[in-house]
Amino acid sequence: MPKVKYSPTRGLFQVAGSGLDLDGTVNLNQKVASGYLRWCLGDHSGLALETKTDANCDSGFTASANTLHECAAVGDATNAFVLPKATVGTVVVFKWTAQYDGGNNATFTTATGDFFAAQTLNFKTLGGGANSVGPRIIGTDTTTTQSLGKISTFTAAHNRLTMSTTATNNQTNAGAELSFFCEDSGFWRILFQGVALGNGSMNATFAGSTV
Repeated sequence: MPKVKYSPTRGLFQVAGSGLDLDGTVNLNQKVASGYLRWCLGDHSGLALETKTDANCDSGFTASANTLHECAAVGDATNAFVLPKATVGTVVVFKWTAQYDGGNNATFTTATGDFFAAQTLNFKTLGGGANSVGPRIIGTDTTTTQSLGKISTFTAAHNRLTMSTTATNNQTNAGAELSFFCEDSGFWRILFQGVALGNGSMNATFAGSTV
């Protein structure tokens, strides 16, 4: 599809390239259905809902596309999750509804042939005691070097995310969220919003690997 541009003086016209450019003020007064906005802003309206018990999480499951998964996992066993196919515009959300601090690992593995996008997340240590809610940390294509508490860097060869459910001090208290968005076909971007337990330091392990 050719690139289309809009300007107040010329209206719609075609230019070289692909996509859409809008110049001038853009007023959006109706519903905007956007997987990206749901993902980055945390507005989960429009997503399907699946409720998972701790036993469901201990057994492991394949997540559904464009779905909020409410997980009552406590980390008393290894939890192995598999992401759906990374199709552009797809959102996958995990929201923990229990204190996720049993000490075992949770793994999030992509579908065959998919990977995590090359990205870096810089996690801030959450002070202020239990239940402090952190910012929404989104993986970026720049490689951060000045840590706010913990830095995790993923390469485009990584197809598994391992997160430990560290006991006592972590950011996976009830209400924490880990979510994924497919911006480019076959690759997942990562978002994490922590809720403090104890001193609110980031979980000991939050790392990518290739399996």
